Amino acid sequence: MSSIAIIYIVTAIVSIAIALLLFNLTKLSTRARIVADDERKKQEYLSSGILSNESMRHAISEEINEIVDSQPSRQEAIKKISDVFSRELEKKINLNAQELSKKYETIIKGEKQNEEIAWKKYKRVLSDKEKTEAVIRSIAEGLVVVDAQGKVIMMNPAAERLLGVSKKDKVGKALLENLKEEQLISLVKGAEDKEEREIELISQRDETKKVLRASSAVIENENGQTIGMVSVLSDITKQKELDQLKNSFVANVSHELRTPLVAIDKSLSLILNKTTGEISPTQEEFLSIAQRNLKRLNLLINDLLDLSKLEAGKMEFKLQLSSIEKIIDECIEGLNTWIKTKSLVLEKKIQGTLPEVNVDSNRIIQVLNNLIGNAIKFTPNNGNITVEANFESKKGEIEICVQDTGAGIPKENLPKIFDKFFQASERTPTDISGTGIGLSIAKEIVELHGGRIWAESEKGQGAKFVFTLPLKSG
Repeated sequence: MSSIAIIYIVTAIVSIAIALLLFNLTKLSTRARIVADDERKKQEYLSSGILSNESMRHAISEEINEIVDSQPSRQEAIKKISDVFSRELEKKINLNAQELSKKYETIIKGEKQNEEIAWKKYKRVLSDKEKTEAVIRSIAEGLVVVDAQGKVIMMNPAAERLLGVSKKDKVGKALLENLKEEQLISLVKGAEDKEEREIELISQRDETKKVLRASSAVIENENGQTIGMVSVLSDITKQKELDQLKNSFVANVSHELRTPLVAIDKSLSLILNKTTGEISPTQEEFLSIAQRNLKRLNLLINDLLDLSKLEAGKMEFKLQLSSIEKIIDECIEGLNTWIKTKSLVLEKKIQGTLPEVNVDSNRIIQVLNNLIGNAIKFTPNNGNITVEANFESKKGEIEICVQDTGAGIPKENLPKIFDKFFQASERTPTDISGTGIGLSIAKEIVELHGGRIWAESEKGQGAKFVFTLPLKSG
C-alpha cells in the first residue's frame, strides 16, 4: 500500500474522532460543564481514546504490515501515526474548546444582562404598585375593583368601612356574596345602563342607615375587551337627608303661598272688572301690573312644586291619545296676547295628518309654554318665531321644534342650558327675567314621556329647541 493510502487512512481516522468529539461537545449547556468536562474528554481521547480500541489498532497494523516488512519499522510507523494523531487531536480539542468557551461566555453575559434588566423592571413595577396602593389607601372615597366575572380584586379601607366588610373576606368573591344581615343591600336605584347608582344599606338599627352613590366605569384591555370594572363609593346619607328636607320645605311653603295668592288674584279681578265700583285709568294700570306680576309669582310657585315632585319621583301623568296640533294651538292661544304686545310674527309649520300620541296634554302644554315663552322673552320686537311639528316615520316619533330670531346661545353654554337654575348671561332678556328651572322641568317631562330634548344655537343667530315624543298605543 502506498504512503498516500496510509495518509488517507490516518486522515479518515482523525475525521471520525473529531466528529465524535464535536458531537459530545455540542451537548454542553453551561460554561461550568465546558471547563469541567473539557480536560476529562481530552485526556480520555488522548490516553484511552480512539487508538485504545483494539480492533482499530489491529486494522491499522494490518494495513501497515502490507507495506512495511520489518517488525521494528512497523512499530515505529504505528508510533509515529499515534503521535501525529494525538497532536492533531489535541489541537482540534483545544481549538473547539476555545470557540465553545467564547460562545458560552457571550451567552452567559447576555443572560446576565437580561437578568439585570428584568430585575430593574421588576423593582420599577413593584415601586409603582406600592405608590398606587398608597394613593388608593389614602382616597377618602370607597374604591372597589372587580374582574370580568364580578369578583373583587381590590378594595381600599374606605370601601371596607362604607360596606362594613373586610378586604380579606371579599377578595376573590362577589361583592354581594355572604353579606351579613346588618350589611344587607336593600335598595339599588338607577337604571342598569347608567353609570351612577344609589345603594341603600340598612341595619337592624335605623340610626346606622347609609345611602351610597356608586359611580362605575368599565376597564378594557388594549383590544377593547372588558376585563373588569372600577366603582367609586360615596356616602351621600347626609346629602339625601338634606335633599329630602329641602323638598319638603319647598312643597310646604309653595302650598302655603297658594292660598293667599288665590285670594289676592280674585280680589284684583273683582276690582279690574269694576264689580266693586268704578276705578280711574291710573288705578286700572297699576292694578293690571300687580295682576301680571301675581301671575308670574303663581307660575314660579307652580314650577317649584313641579320641581320638587320631579325630584321626589311623585309627578303623576294622565296619558291619553292626543293631537299634537291641538296642543300647539292651545298653547299659542294662551300666549297670543304676549306675542301681540311685542309685535312678533309667529309661524306654524305643522305636517298634515300627524298621528296621535299617548301623552299628558297638560304637561306637554307646560313644555311648549316654556319653550315658546322663552322664544317670546328673548326675541326683540318685530322678530319671528316658528313652531314646527313633523312625523319621523323611521324613528317612530313626532319631532316638535321652536325657533326664534333672538340673541342666541353661545355653544359653550348649550350642554348646561337644561341644568337647574342655569341662566346664560349672554341671553339678556328683553322684558321679563326667569328663574332658570323652566327648561330643567321641560327636560324631565319630555324624558318621562320617553322622548329627547336638545338645543341648537349660536350667539347672535337665534335659538332652536327641539323635543321628540315617541308614538305609543293607547
